Amino acid sequence: MNPIDFILEKNDFLDNFFEKKPYVFKNIYDINYISRHEIEDIFNRSDLSSFEGLKLMYDGIVDKNEYIESYGDLGITRYRYIYSKLYDYLNAGATLVANGVINEPKIDFLAKCCSSFTDSHSYSSIYLAYGDKRSFKPHWDSRDIFVIQLTGKKRWVIYEPSFPKPVFTHQSKDMENVYPCPSEPYDDFVLEAGDVLYLPRGWWHNPLPVGEETIHLSVGIFPPYAFNYLHWISNKMHDFEIGRKSIPRSWKQAKNEIEELSEFIYEYLGSEEAYNDFLQSFSSTQRTPSKLNLDLFCNNNNNIFPEKTRLRINSNNNLSSNDGYIICNGIKLNLDVGSVEIIKKINENPYISLERLLSFFDSKKHDKIKELIYKLGYQNILEIINDL
Repeated sequence: MNPIDFILEKNDFLDNFFEKKPYVFKNIYDINYISRHEIEDIFNRSDLSSFEGLKLMYDGIVDKNEYIESYGDLGITRYRYIYSKLYDYLNAGATLVANGVINEPKIDFLAKCCSSFTDSHSYSSIYLAYGDKRSFKPHWDSRDIFVIQLTGKKRWVIYEPSFPKPVFTHQSKDMENVYPCPSEPYDDFVLEAGDVLYLPRGWWHNPLPVGEETIHLSVGIFPPYAFNYLHWISNKMHDFEIGRKSIPRSWKQAKNEIEELSEFIYEYLGSEEAYNDFLQSFSSTQRTPSKLNLDLFCNNNNNIFPEKTRLRINSNNNLSSNDGYIICNGIKLNLDVGSVEIIKKINENPYISLERLLSFFDSKKHDKIKELIYKLGYQNILEIINDL
């Protein structure tokens, strides 16, 4: 049983809510999936030296020298919390933020659920606070987010965008004078443990603690954007003679050549071949975290896996499986007809059990399917896990 179930059909969400408006999924996350102590351990393992990796918010970003110290350990510089200072800030209402959480299996799993639901790359952050002091003024993010309320509750006041669909080059604090937050809220509600909020980029929000411990996971998602495609096209232009030509120094002389170049770009930009090449290139740069599986792949006495094993393709976008290939962690793998059917079933049912997968196929094919899954797992194209 997966610890998160989005309830809505994927296509329904993508057609009606994705990049359009917020949506609250009520009670879809299993609050027993990750314990309070497991979350605390993630903060113990955070990269204390990184500015982005760990932040303490209290009327702005707190200088790390206030609550973290460095020290020498056998010639290596290490970092540790100044515990009493950190406790003081948290007791006063500060928010502790772990950004870019990765290689934490349970957090990675939740992020992959969001990735599979949106065919997008993801980025995870954990927010922990006590008391009722807000650590952020109203702002918007430059990425869509899924807010998974792990423990406690938090009030969210949401406002419609004043600058729609910002990207990473935009920050609300730099633009709020020109594009201010609307005065009237779009919605005002309390997100409780087990709830998940989808919030599109550009939507103003004011998250407010309500006087008790609150911990939420924010999963930012990164689909391919139009500017990614245009950037890829611009980098491809030197492959064509028309893109390597010099341009006359005056508009009068250049006008005809610019029109010719525009027509070429228009046709190339609108071709299915170019777009598919772009998607391959975009996918090939992404990597998906997964656990080592040494016992299965290195222990000669244990080269089989139980049928309760769960399977997921190690990729955030597997639409190419319809075209007979997949790209996972930089590896492009061409698929034969039989493999395509197996991959499609896994893609349609992320973290499907091997037992259920086999039930879709004739029993005579089961040994071959297990052999294929073993090979794909060995190459890290499939994630093979025995626990969630």
